[in-house]
Amino acid sequence: MSAFTVGQLAALTPVNAYTLPPARLLIEQAMRAGAPPLRATITEPVDEDGIRGEWVRGPRADRTDAVVLYIHGGGFVAGSVLGYRGVASRLSTATKLAVFTLDYRLAPEHPFPAAPADVAAAFGWLSQRYPADRIVVAGDSAGGFLAAHLAIENARVGQPEPGALVLFSPMADLSLVTAIGHENEHRDGLLSTQIARQAIAAFTAEPFDLRPIHGMRLPPTLIHTSDTEYFGADATELEQRWQSTGAHCELQVWPDQMHAFQTLPVVVPESRTAYRAAARFVAAHLDTAPAAMTQKVPAS
Repeated sequence: MSAFTVGQLAALTPVNAYTLPPARLLIEQAMRAGAPPLRATITEPVDEDGIRGEWVRGPRADRTDAVVLYIHGGGFVAGSVLGYRGVASRLSTATKLAVFTLDYRLAPEHPFPAAPADVAAAFGWLSQRYPADRIVVAGDSAGGFLAAHLAIENARVGQPEPGALVLFSPMADLSLVTAIGHENEHRDGLLSTQIARQAIAAFTAEPFDLRPIHGMRLPPTLIHTSDTEYFGADATELEQRWQSTGAHCELQVWPDQMHAFQTLPVVVPESRTAYRAAARFVAAHLDTAPAAMTQKVPAS
């Protein structure tokens, strides 16, 4: 099933308690078909200290000095660790790092601030095992929003920052003011204002945007977007706001791609180049000296 078909079905389906269970299953099936795990990928489920998720180590991912925390997309209302296993497998292989994919609570059953709280808890849990600056936080779409929100909140309260952020097609303005009226509003084959507005309303009754403040200590950040995707303007605005604080932020714009194209590598071959670009960014911004580990992750 193509991403365009999923988008067309979603556009006709309201987000409510009756439609969400089958919609979540549909999205998971599409993700598993569009991003199956690479051969020889090793996984290990986690359910401890209130943290649920999955360790994923892809082929040749033999580094143990750092780790990736991946926050999946799905508009805050869908997405799963199982559906994103193939994405984690590819990111792990590209970076040579183990990836921990977080199974955070979904709206509307668990509205804001449940998901950000789960992300913060997972980062704290990993920080007991790795120095904070050895943790790369990555995410796509709503997961990209949650990853950036974590960094901003940590900076606001003086908590340690991740070593780097990697954001694929991040949402940045939940009011949708940035996206609505932009030329990409009707060009994306996967998303629409109707879908985005319904999902956000399930997440929070008070939509807000990501607004880092000048002088905040924010991690170096890579943002991938497309010149035709719905949240393209969000990505551009977020890059400008990030740089206005004095932090390093690199925006890479891919031509003629759907929203979060990296999550469907079977459908979009260019995603392979995107993973390699993300790996180069991570390597450039992580100290390569070995760090002492306090907990083992799945062996390669």
